[in-house]
Amino acid sequence: MTPDEFTKIVSPTVLSNKSFNKIFCIGFNKTGTTTLEQVLRLYGYRMPDQQEQEARLTRQVFSTDYTELKSYCSGFDAFQDMPFSQGQAYVAADALFPNSKFILTERSSDAWFASMYNFHKKLYNIEDMSALTEEDIRTKFNYLYPGYIHATMKMMLSDFQGERKEILWNKLYDKEYYVNLYENRNREIKRYFAEAEDKLLVIDISKETDTGKLCAFLNIPPHMKVPMPHSNKT
Repeated sequence: MTPDEFTKIVSPTVLSNKSFNKIFCIGFNKTGTTTLEQVLRLYGYRMPDQQEQEARLTRQVFSTDYTELKSYCSGFDAFQDMPFSQGQAYVAADALFPNSKFILTERSSDAWFASMYNFHKKLYNIEDMSALTEEDIRTKFNYLYPGYIHATMKMMLSDFQGERKEILWNKLYDKEYYVNLYENRNREIKRYFAEAEDKLLVIDISKETDTGKLCAFLNIPPHMKVPMPHSNKT
């Protein structure tokens, strides 16, 4: 049976069993989010084009403007990657779309950093990441539109000394800094949903042999579980 044939068979049941609003995949990039998207599409959930979503929502959401987020997300069932994979967009999504489900994909901190680091080296064809500067990010990292990567990196590297904001460009791809950011965000997500555990699934996709945990969380009949694919490995 092809994936399309499987989707055609199971999606009517999956969508009729949908007792929640939206699905937001809120794990950091390089934690199995591409695999998760593949699985959700396989079960028939409507998801937007990732690049269109990023281009239309990320800058606005990171500047706390949620107007486009509310209208854009109304037309789909599930979402992954930016702006939901960084920052606290999950808080706005929870407020704007009550009774939604949230999936936090995570993996070991070392594995996450290595995957992210190697992916960016390959993507931007830069061998020595330690020598990168803000100007490199501004001029060499081209994705979606001019300034997109610079803006997202700037958010990740923002720190505050009292009332003064400082952008820590000297921490670009600094493992300790990135790991702390990654671990703190995961911890804050779990704390946020501590009294609403039915709304959050924490999962390490790399350790799952099948989609059973996702099926249980999303009220998909257990006989519809399939082997877990593993996409976009780095």
